Amino acid sequence: MPEPSSVRSLLRLGSVTHATQGEWTFDSPVDAAWRLRALVALSAGGVFPDVHPYRQALLTAQDQHSGGWTMSDGLAPISVTSTTAAIRALLELPDTDTEATIAIRRGCDFLINALLHDDPQATTNFATAKIACLLGTGPLAEMGNPRIARAHARAVDHVLRYLETAPGTLEEEPIRRGNVTQTWYHATLPQSIMALSTSRKQLIFHPAFRSGFTELLDYQQLSPTHRDHGGFKTSRGGIITSYATAQSIHALIQVNAEVRQRVNPGTVFDMLCDASSSHHTDPQNISPSKLPAVRMNSTAGGAIFGMGLAAGLTIIFLALMFDDGTLVPLGKPASRALIYWGTAFISVGLYCWATTRFHRLARGKMVSLVVAIFTAGIFPFLAFLLT
Repeated sequence: MPEPSSVRSLLRLGSVTHATQGEWTFDSPVDAAWRLRALVALSAGGVFPDVHPYRQALLTAQDQHSGGWTMSDGLAPISVTSTTAAIRALLELPDTDTEATIAIRRGCDFLINALLHDDPQATTNFATAKIACLLGTGPLAEMGNPRIARAHARAVDHVLRYLETAPGTLEEEPIRRGNVTQTWYHATLPQSIMALSTSRKQLIFHPAFRSGFTELLDYQQLSPTHRDHGGFKTSRGGIITSYATAQSIHALIQVNAEVRQRVNPGTVFDMLCDASSSHHTDPQNISPSKLPAVRMNSTAGGAIFGMGLAAGLTIIFLALMFDDGTLVPLGKPASRALIYWGTAFISVGLYCWATTRFHRLARGKMVSLVVAIFTAGIFPFLAFLLT
């Protein structure tokens, strides 16, 4: 950071003057939590900074009944966002701070009870992701508490379900600072990616995580001529904000650490080779264009061809026997229908094998080639047998 002393001075400001909306005050519990964490992160040489005003503000603002924290002063409802931020901030204080330890325990009890009892405010995408990140990392995850572990598993399940059904949605939460009421739009995708990458369950290999991670990378502005080059959007149709960018960078750092720790580089290289389909034993997409993808390699294609050939020849042989053999005839229409049904098995099997074995040929050309083979060779031979 170029000027840490200037940043520390900015962090301690109680208000700023907006160009059009006047004075903005930053005295809510979530502001105190962010200040405390930021000042501790900016401390140099192991010297713990003076964070007593923010510690005291958090301890005073904790709701005596529920144990949670509100986003704003006054009659605002308890917020999972503010509660998780406050607990994370108090965890930065020394272990000898008994008041902070008690506040952390009460706050965790509120989050766990709300999640396990399916409280609506604790089961949104952003809320479950924040809870999963809090309970899955740091001192809370290392405690070995079964209730924390159960709540963390529940939160991770919720995040996975949201990623599978509605990834990258925005969720709203109101906050009031002084006379200004704002609506926060929570970017759920980076928080979900971070929750799954810190779950210690190797969920980076889960299909929902992989698709969500790809979606998150698509949110970054990569045009070098754009004024917000490198920034991240809040959603696919959203705007680029510093808040979404900071969360996305944090998620990418966590994914990078998880990949370095748990992923074999040889496995990554093999996955890249599979994705490029450079060899016929790598999975190939055999579907013609504009159809859903069907992937298999040449070994699977050969097996399908063998089974299709055996099934098709059996059906054709039975059809010929039904037509003019020792078995009771079914009649010309039925026997011919069976013959064409048998050739369908053979043609599909031949297409699967040929497409995977000679994967560099276009799918459309391969379809035309298989049709030509059956039209010019197989069908005339079958017609000869029938006559």
